[in-house]
Amino acid sequence: MKRSIFLRIILLLSMLLLSACNVQKEKGQIAFETYRDGNAEVYLMDEDGGNLVNLTKNPAYDGMPAWSPNGKLLAFTSERDGNPDVHIIDMESGEINRLTNGGGFNVDPAWSPDGSKMLFLSNRTYYIPGKGGTTEVTANPKLWSMDVEGGKAKRMTSELGLDMYGDWSPDGDRIVFMSTRDGDEEIYMRHASGDEENLTKNPARDTNPVFSPDGKKVAFMSDRDGNLEIYVMDLDTGEVSNITNNPADDGDPAWSPDGKKILFISDRDGNTEIYVMDANGSNVKRLTHNPADDIHPQWRPPTK
Repeated sequence: MKRSIFLRIILLLSMLLLSACNVQKEKGQIAFETYRDGNAEVYLMDEDGGNLVNLTKNPAYDGMPAWSPNGKLLAFTSERDGNPDVHIIDMESGEINRLTNGGGFNVDPAWSPDGSKMLFLSNRTYYIPGKGGTTEVTANPKLWSMDVEGGKAKRMTSELGLDMYGDWSPDGDRIVFMSTRDGDEEIYMRHASGDEENLTKNPARDTNPVFSPDGKKVAFMSDRDGNLEIYVMDLDTGEVSNITNNPADDGDPAWSPDGKKILFISDRDGNTEIYVMDANGSNVKRLTHNPADDIHPQWRPPTK
């Protein structure tokens, strides 16, 4: 009797261990833009570079993917309806819906952390009130947001300069973005109060900022050391570290959901491919192997 109970316990523990191993072996996924089919398409691959799938399959431009926080929806930019607009794929059904609707180009989507709003770049017309009347501003790209369910778009950054490459903080209170308002490309942060501050203050090109999952750091690309590299800024101390240190051009940083790794693109092997490294810049691994350019990688969050 005791032997039977003991064997049952061993069997149960074995099943639990096997289940845990299966969970650990489950691979994450990465969406990215690629030109391997002769035009820009959005592809999906496993985090080790395997099992590639074309998600968009359209002769028009499809690119700049961005995952919803729950990992069930994928926003991207498409010209399939004639104008560059933000579209959303339901990953379960495959259904694609258009979110923005003309009024200039609407590109480079980024989700709010609660999944209710979309941040995007647009050159739509806007108006600035003043003492002498209202000034119409046209063709000046700014960051805008709108409800994912649709509705009116709201301009999110001030009227100065070109603003682009926006990313929402994990707490939803801040937005980082690139701006040319100081005469060069700098990383700015917009606070919930509406105040905007220059984080980089460097004469070099600083662009493509992204928050770490804990909101304590920002990764970005810069040519401050002569070529484009990936840097990480500690928002508490302001310390900036070059984590790629390679003579080639490196860009498009994207954090893994757990903050332990960073995806990036590089031409270090002759053409632009997608790579992954630890968050400190170590253990670099090439994920794509195609003579066409692979860009804009985005790690899929765990589905909820």
